[in-house]
Amino acid sequence: MTLEEIERQETALDETLEVEEEEYALPAMKIGLDEWCFHNSMLLGKMTLMDVVAKAAELKLDGVGFDYFMMKREMRKNPEEMRDRLRESGLELVFGFGLPFSLPEVIFQAMEKMKNEMFDLAHEFGADIVRVYGGLIIPNMFHKPFHLVTDREAEIKEVSRRLKLFTRDASLEGLTVALENHSDYTMREMLQIVHSVDSERFRVTLDTGNALFLGEDPVLTAERLAPYAAYTHIKDLKRSGPMVLGSPLGQGEIDIPKIVEILRDRMYDGLFSIECNLPPWQVEREESAVNESVEFLRGLESEARERED
Repeated sequence: MTLEEIERQETALDETLEVEEEEYALPAMKIGLDEWCFHNSMLLGKMTLMDVVAKAAELKLDGVGFDYFMMKREMRKNPEEMRDRLRESGLELVFGFGLPFSLPEVIFQAMEKMKNEMFDLAHEFGADIVRVYGGLIIPNMFHKPFHLVTDREAEIKEVSRRLKLFTRDASLEGLTVALENHSDYTMREMLQIVHSVDSERFRVTLDTGNALFLGEDPVLTAERLAPYAAYTHIKDLKRSGPMVLGSPLGQGEIDIPKIVEILRDRMYDGLFSIECNLPPWQVEREESAVNESVEFLRGLESEARERED
């Protein structure tokens, strides 16, 4: 499908959604907590995945997001404690499978063999959505994440092929695959992949901040990807000299209120999962950043309900 055909289809979808918006009340906001909010604490051994889940429960959130590859082998083999904690807390899980779908074929095939265990764990934890990403990214806080790619067109074609097969397998397990705009692919490239895979079980994880790294408008990106969103990373960013740093929601440059409004207007009913990607030297601020971000989202929800009334 050409980009022009994609844009025509997007316009038709927008018109359909405008009609639907007039007929239905806005869904309630479900707030989630992504493990990456505490990635510095976890790397330093100050927190575990269980602690992240406990924090989400303490804040009375609706869900959490964490990755298969962040689980220790012991937890993968004995997942009962995590399963029970999620159930007791009533937390919805979006399960990540952080395997770059653009890896060289030999490496990709070796790592993809883990997907069956991941599928089993997704069922064990009650997850319905599997978050994935395409490009191989090297983090770089001094400018933007570096996307290791030699031929973008060829990579997108191959990633689409692999994701189509992966989505077929996931759909047989009753799972939905959600590709994140992971500062690898542009908005148009994301749409190209969505239409290439062409499956009701293939959706998008909308990261509200990553468009900034590609020089794109985060609000426009949200407008185009929101109709396909099954999950979100609600992320705020701000520039500090040559660096682009994570911040608590509402304290950076991303227009979070507008993006939340776009998602709600598109009848998005998934998790608004907070991702405060603070730099390593702000590790002691991770918990307060989460608390402030939860308060910010709840404030947006209250304002939206007041407008409805």
